[in-house]
Amino acid sequence: MRRLASPEIGPSGAGLIGWDEVREQWAMAFTLKTGLKVSPLHLLSLCILTAQAKPPGMEAGRAHWAFQPLSQPRPPEVAQAGWLRNDIDRFILAKLEAAGLQPSPEADRAALIRRVTLDLTGLPPSPDEVEAFVNDDSLHAYERLIDRLLESPAHGERWGRHWLDLARYADTSGFHNDLDRPHAWKYRDYVIRSFNEDKPYARFIAEQIAGDEIEGADETSLIATGFCRNGPSNDDNMGKTPEALAQYRADQMDDVISTTASVFLGLTLGCARCHDHKTEPLSARDYYSLHAVFAGTERLGLPKGATDARDKAVSDDARVMALIETKPDAPPTHVMLRGLAASMGDEVLPAAPAVLGGRSLNPERPNGRTSMRRGTLAEWIASPENPLTWRVMVNRVWQHHFGAGLVATPSNFGLSGAAPSHPDLLDWLAARFMAGGGRLKPLHKLMLMSAAYRQQSSSHARGAAADPANTLLWRMNLRRMEAEVIRDGILAASGNLNPVMGGPGIKPRIRADLLDASQRNKWPVLAHEGPGEWRRSVYIYVKRQLLMPSMELFDAPTTTDSCAMRQRSTVPTQALVLMNDEFVEEQAGHLARRAAAGAREDLPRVIERLFMLALSRAPTAARLEQALAFIRERALSAGTEEALRDLAHVLLNSSEFVYIP
Repeated sequence: MRRLASPEIGPSGAGLIGWDEVREQWAMAFTLKTGLKVSPLHLLSLCILTAQAKPPGMEAGRAHWAFQPLSQPRPPEVAQAGWLRNDIDRFILAKLEAAGLQPSPEADRAALIRRVTLDLTGLPPSPDEVEAFVNDDSLHAYERLIDRLLESPAHGERWGRHWLDLARYADTSGFHNDLDRPHAWKYRDYVIRSFNEDKPYARFIAEQIAGDEIEGADETSLIATGFCRNGPSNDDNMGKTPEALAQYRADQMDDVISTTASVFLGLTLGCARCHDHKTEPLSARDYYSLHAVFAGTERLGLPKGATDARDKAVSDDARVMALIETKPDAPPTHVMLRGLAASMGDEVLPAAPAVLGGRSLNPERPNGRTSMRRGTLAEWIASPENPLTWRVMVNRVWQHHFGAGLVATPSNFGLSGAAPSHPDLLDWLAARFMAGGGRLKPLHKLMLMSAAYRQQSSSHARGAAADPANTLLWRMNLRRMEAEVIRDGILAASGNLNPVMGGPGIKPRIRADLLDASQRNKWPVLAHEGPGEWRRSVYIYVKRQLLMPSMELFDAPTTTDSCAMRQRSTVPTQALVLMNDEFVEEQAGHLARRAAAGAREDLPRVIERLFMLALSRAPTAARLEQALAFIRERALSAGTEEALRDLAHVLLNSSEFVYIP
């Protein structure tokens, strides 16, 4: 776990808390980072054992699978060749056949279009789109569907949200005052555009780490360096002494170093800040060698009201939030003993971790304007000789399409992380991704065209007994929608989704009695919502001190740290909110009126349209009879319009609506 700057401040940075809460939050952070659920007591025991452990040797570390060059596996031969759709299926089926398991049948076409549309755009398909696909029996109908969805502007909004989780994006600084970051949204829009443009991954990396140093640097690439500025900060309350300012800068650089290593390399390098890593072949010297890469950086654009006597910054009129350099010479970097800026050890030079070759990150060609160290780091990270980068990103894409990564710990590819379930497939995909210029859209298409992706999600006894976690993918994983997709799906079904993209964050209605929890940078009190608030959830203003309750309830990340894998909780309050929330109830009324438009007297037709709008499929005969009986009984006391609203509300509360089939 990363060191806290003060024992009174927990991971949320919200203020003074007790040690019991610190342990609880550490346990939650551990679960989010590793995917392993532990109790606070078990985590404490683990920390004690880890502190006593001897770090792994360099020789053992270099032999670790993730640090090896990409292999060149050939798709294996299989017995059931008729099941195959592409070479991905050969790797999946070979494992299933070895385990004596059969793949599941293909999902029906209504389920398939709902699944792939939600995966690629985060929105449900329209009834017309479902009908057209179900009735299109041509060989290339599914491929054309994927191509259309990949070109939709909604694709960037969906997949940009996944990256924003990793980049710990927020519109405020956190901590006590939770200052507004008026231009943070530009980074969010940059990410969405990058996914829509299918920007090569190497360029995407370089812009975020060294957007002011790369060839063709411009305002867009400057905005991209907001990746290094997204973490929590306390710029208006960091102390005034030179010692306090130096420690504050060290803490801010820790966020940059830890996030860069975990997001791009899948390494928990932040654990080596105070001492050599206890479970990985990463030393404190490795940590500070990466620290040296960022030693000459300055922050461009600070929140209004912030002061910073150490970092050079422009006025409050700065239109970006960036991390830049303005001179070619970087200050020397020393190992900080126990992570304290006041306790200097040996000087270190910029370099990659020793277990990965220890390559110098001092540039060979300084440009005379900056140190070019970050540009050199970006080149090394995206190098074809760096297998970690390509394995990590491929695994992230697989995770979001299949519900679990080929490596179950997506930001930890080290010795303490999980081994890959299909190592040859991981390397084969990484090699394909790299050979394709780091373009993500062809990678999406390759995965989605596979027979493995098209399987039904229903379970059966033999598979559940032999492989209960579905590691071998004998069926598709049933996945609950993320918080944003639930809200966006409700708005899409009701016909109220506002498609306007980009710009400053929106602030939908939050119950007035909850707003007292946030005393600074206040959220507005709204009695009613309208189109201005009915935009996609990726555009909701992310206030660290007060997350949108509906987003938080359905496991949206806290944004304190990089989130590689959201929790998947199932608690009664989720059902209660969907049943009682004012937003859901209002949108159910809009959905009912939309379904009834032009056909109010034809109840079976209205019910069928309700099902198509909410669930992307027509009701079965039995479900239709149930719905008709419900409406007739409810209409006796409340009227037909109210009865239809209640039925729409029921559908928005159903498992069929909340889960991706």
